[in-house]
Amino acid sequence: MSEPIPSLLFMDDEPDSDVVGHALERLRADGFQVDVVETLGEAVAACYRRYYRVFVLDIDMSRQAVDEDGDGVQVLRGLMALHNQTRVILFSGAGTVNHWFQAANAHCHAYIHKLDRDPDTGADSVERLLNAVREAMDAPPRPSPLTPDAPPSRVLLVGDEAALNARARQAVGEALGADWVIDECALSADLELEPDAYGLILILQRQFKLRARVREALARLLTQAPGPQCIVGCEGRDEFRPSILDIANRHPFRLIDLLQPRWEDRLREALQAGRQWYGQTEIQTADPESLSRYQVLLPEDLDEDRLDELDALSIEFESDEDAQSSAAGHSG
Repeated sequence: MSEPIPSLLFMDDEPDSDVVGHALERLRADGFQVDVVETLGEAVAACYRRYYRVFVLDIDMSRQAVDEDGDGVQVLRGLMALHNQTRVILFSGAGTVNHWFQAANAHCHAYIHKLDRDPDTGADSVERLLNAVREAMDAPPRPSPLTPDAPPSRVLLVGDEAALNARARQAVGEALGADWVIDECALSADLELEPDAYGLILILQRQFKLRARVREALARLLTQAPGPQCIVGCEGRDEFRPSILDIANRHPFRLIDLLQPRWEDRLREALQAGRQWYGQTEIQTADPESLSRYQVLLPEDLDEDRLDELDALSIEFESDEDAQSSAAGHSG
């Protein structure tokens, strides 16, 4: 049986724009089967016809005022609620500050702004999209590793501002209780971490610079997840977009906007959720109305080639899971 062609769904209400046209040409030239839809309703309907390993979604669908499903972030939430193995990439030239934080908290695979270049390589948005799709296609199933009964009762608080740290310490005590110990340090390039010592890592800074040494320190902290889970807080300002999206693409457990009123409430919720999902991939939920529109069923007249394709993908997925389970058993 031949290998199935990797398929992705591309949703954008301006498919004839230069950047989208260029992106579609590059993706197809790279060997991907790309289906294009222009409305949210068409994106949902397409899920009934084909299995997609990756979804590329625009955010601003304002040209399609008839859509009842909302914007691309709402579609992201719905897709992630159906299956936590779904890989969703947001590719947009619009999007508000709220979208950046919401997308990170819904665990999108990547968020690429059509106007931004990679801070490391200088690659334009289309090249970054192509790289993100390749990574998403090759990504193994998200693990559900064996974890201890409870995370270590320690929080690492990384921050440079005394006032923010004080408010965070109070939130930790209220969310987790007095038994949790808080260690504090500044964000520095030479920061060393004992990952097994902490149940949660909390990183607070009003603005994260894109300097290489700071980004390397952040990367070391964020790659510790999901054990411990990492929560990041910063100010949601339009001028901070590159650094906020850079953090979002490093997949924190939660990204909190410090400009929101009563941001401590969001922090307490994040701390409690992080303790619950310690060492595990968080399962997303969506409201029943959204789920009713995103329910994916196989059509009765599915042809034999499509069944073979789905069978091959199922075998591949189960083999990856078996391999991970075997590795976990040997390590135990």
